[in-house]
Amino acid sequence: MTPDAPRVARLAGRFGCALTVDVEEWYHTCLVPGYVNPEDRPPLCRELDWLLPELLGMLADAGSTATFFVLGEVAESMPRRVREIAEAGHEIGSHGYLHLRATERSPRAFAADLRRSKALLEDLVGEPVLGFRAPEWSLRSLGNARLPLVAEAGFLYDSSLAPCAFSGRPTNPRFASRLNWRTRQLLEFPPLTFGGVLRLPAGSWTGRLASPETLVLAALDHRDRGGLPVAVVHPWEVSGRPTPGRLTGLAWFIHETGRLGFAERFRELLRTLPWASISDAAGLRGGGERAAVPLHALACQSGTRTSGWLASAARSLLSKGV
Repeated sequence: MTPDAPRVARLAGRFGCALTVDVEEWYHTCLVPGYVNPEDRPPLCRELDWLLPELLGMLADAGSTATFFVLGEVAESMPRRVREIAEAGHEIGSHGYLHLRATERSPRAFAADLRRSKALLEDLVGEPVLGFRAPEWSLRSLGNARLPLVAEAGFLYDSSLAPCAFSGRPTNPRFASRLNWRTRQLLEFPPLTFGGVLRLPAGSWTGRLASPETLVLAALDHRDRGGLPVAVVHPWEVSGRPTPGRLTGLAWFIHETGRLGFAERFRELLRTLPWASISDAAGLRGGGERAAVPLHALACQSGTRTSGWLASAARSLLSKGV
């Protein structure tokens, strides 16, 4: 453990299932530096102005709520859409102001970005912004000196530490945890993984390639082990339309792999589990009653909501005492 790493205490409780949306344009990829900084960016087609209303409609049809981690740059350009998200009953979180990797910024620049995005979003929605997620999950590890700055900026929780290789570290906490430093603390709600020991992210291209059944079973298993499953999606992933601009190499692979048919798979995911915002699923706002549906209730409900595979899977998990 590095000197900057906090003490980690796993949170106990009966949690719901959390859905999170990273609100950014298709071109906000750290793999194309010329796209993420507005000062260097060429003219590019923007989609969020119509993607966000469509996504809100999907969530309303499914009776689901979510945490929307909004990029400050996006909020500044379309404040009305951010207010619409909050007015629809969803939680607003911060995705930073610019979509730049935290690990590639100085702690001072990162801290300034945190404060700027939080103040902007709170001014827009008129309520505290409790949660933060770094672009590209780029806080990476518990020992990152920028992690305690999230708590210092006034956030209650973070959802950036993926417990897997490349986008995070296998040593990061898999379950909801409290991070304690000498003078500050922060709740951590890590993104969901699947695939057993492979620990594949349930978001990004690996999650898009997985079937809804696989992701639902991963969420149920995680929750029944006392965890808070956190699913991750981007508005452009569920558009069902071709990407309106050019990406190449690794950026193209990560952006395009698994997109074909994902919109319908996402709708199935929404129909199958009672998704809620992180704050509600964790009980931070006292609104998690709907999210905290026991597994046996899901098994009973599933016959009318799905083709029946979830009922069998839930009964299997119950029989194993998971």
